[in-house]
Amino acid sequence: MAPRFSLLEPRASLTLDDYVRDLAWAPDGQSLAVAGGEGKVFLVSDCRQSPQVRELGGHFPGTLAVAFAPDGARFATSGQDGTLALRRGDSGEELRRWSPARAWTEQLAWSPDGTSLASSAARVVTLWTPEGEPRAVLAAHSSTVVALAWDRGGRDLGAAAQGGVRVYRLDAGANASTREFPAEGACLSVAWSPNGKLLATGIQTGKVHFWYLASGRNSEMSGYGARVALTAWSANSRYLATSAAAEVVVWDFGGKGPEGTRPAQLTGHTDRVESLDWQPGGAHLVSGGRDWRLSLWLPGKATQAIDAHLAEGEVTVVRWSPDGRYVAVGAAQGALAFYELVEG
Repeated sequence: MAPRFSLLEPRASLTLDDYVRDLAWAPDGQSLAVAGGEGKVFLVSDCRQSPQVRELGGHFPGTLAVAFAPDGARFATSGQDGTLALRRGDSGEELRRWSPARAWTEQLAWSPDGTSLASSAARVVTLWTPEGEPRAVLAAHSSTVVALAWDRGGRDLGAAAQGGVRVYRLDAGANASTREFPAEGACLSVAWSPNGKLLATGIQTGKVHFWYLASGRNSEMSGYGARVALTAWSANSRYLATSAAAEVVVWDFGGKGPEGTRPAQLTGHTDRVESLDWQPGGAHLVSGGRDWRLSLWLPGKATQAIDAHLAEGEVTVVRWSPDGRYVAVGAAQGALAFYELVEG
């Protein structure tokens, strides 16, 4: 039998009149919402063949986040103007816009069942209905919330800030109990393993901290040369990919776990990695960085990239389509490109 191979083939590209800050695929994988770092919002349709772009009203001076609802009927955007907007998923038409707080609304996360949209502004996390009505204001943190993420079941919401990750557990009435997961330093991410067994965060001081949720046991991996800004789990929960500066480091949670083992160091980037994303339901990892490089990896099989491309500028964000077949790549100079994973 011939050996299998994987590569990314370019399919389409375009240039937007803005810095690409964030990307969100629609659940059907046919369209993509784009947050522009200078304030614009775009909706790109027919992504896989002939992309068509609609420019929408944004959040000046900068749009910070974009998130599609699980049913695809709407998507949310937020930014430096302090407002949060809901838009139709098919046309981008604005349905509602409001100001949750005086501070920037920096983080957005839909619950997996689509019944709640979580947002953070400074130290406060708020839940909204799909129509934009307030559902609950959660207990304030002592510092700015820098990351939000729901667990796969949609029962727990994690919020990262200075000193640890706070997990809110919500009941049917939107009442929330809290559980603290302390860590030394400023936590920069929230990463739930898909099997629900582990919670991980990257820390400003160059460490990764994780907790075994059933037992409460926790551990920490150090030795990074810079802050660990990115953490992401593989679909099978075996691997945790992390990044600090130009490093991509993968920990193996198979067997007894990573304690006492050496991680896989994926070499290839020459400048800071800005985005990591695991293939939904698959084994491939993509990364993009300031070196203009888009890399495709197969952790557990190789420590060198199995494919790489030079983008049209500094890569700011990479996102797999929900079916794991395509990768959208955004760049600081406004370039947006689409690649298809080809396996033989």
